[in-house]
Amino acid sequence: MKLWEFKKLEKIPNFFLFYGDEFYLDFYYKQIEPIIKNTDVLKFYYDDYDFETAKNHLSQNSLFGEKTSLIIKSDKFPSNIDKLLNITKDNYLYIFFYGDTKKVKTKPFKNNFVRFFKPDLKELILLSNEYMQKQQITNISLDNLKYLISKIDYKFLFSELDKLSLISDVNYKIIDKLVFNYNETSFDEVFDDLFANKEYLKKLEYLIFEGNDEIAILLSFIRYIKILYMFHLHIKNIGFENVSKDVLGYQIPKNLEDNRKQTAIKIKEEKFLEFFEILLNAELEMKSSKDKSAVLFKTFIQIKNLI
Repeated sequence: MKLWEFKKLEKIPNFFLFYGDEFYLDFYYKQIEPIIKNTDVLKFYYDDYDFETAKNHLSQNSLFGEKTSLIIKSDKFPSNIDKLLNITKDNYLYIFFYGDTKKVKTKPFKNNFVRFFKPDLKELILLSNEYMQKQQITNISLDNLKYLISKIDYKFLFSELDKLSLISDVNYKIIDKLVFNYNETSFDEVFDDLFANKEYLKKLEYLIFEGNDEIAILLSFIRYIKILYMFHLHIKNIGFENVSKDVLGYQIPKNLEDNRKQTAIKIKEEKFLEFFEILLNAELEMKSSKDKSAVLFKTFIQIKNLI
């Protein structure tokens, strides 16, 4: 199904596959929440998908006669989807696939699927206006909206609109002051790359070349891993909902939170204890070392070897 065909639907069917651009996936994930509000909901995030559990959930009869809903958000295409679709009946099955689009299997869904591509400026403005209307955000003009879009990674657009909605008089200077420039290399970007098995050493070298203090980078890395550990404990003991808000006291951008949750749940608890031992030793060593860069690089490599 093409995007324009999908938008013409009067309502989203009870089973549907969404895949492609993350911005749209996060946007339409919110759109289905009212649909499944009064149903018995089971959600799977990334590696926790289990076919038998999913099948049993869709097959069961609710004690109160409610419909059941199954939501799968993952970067790995779930197995046995055709079998789940066969037992969905009048219940709800929604899949949000964040992985390689070449691995998508659309055939079982017939025409109930849509692929999202990177939105252009016109589409971002339309979606922003729709979002601001629903959230009753009235203080951001079209010119300021266009300027905001030019300043940020569009994946963070809605969270930045929420932030600016608290300001009575939004202008270019306010946007420059309050909006984080997501296009700049940051400490967290290096940490994210390390845990995602991406190239990180060149970015780390660049941070040091730009004059960033090695101790400051190390302390930020310690804080980053502590937050991952708290995410891990929250998911393990409470669940996947409201993780950043409960752990940090505020909501971070949705796709950033999902990435951190995915990273945190993949790391075993005993690994975190090994991380903390390495970081503690590194902090003590760095305070007395003349070659702080060497200590920093050694620490990153040690952590990398444990992942």
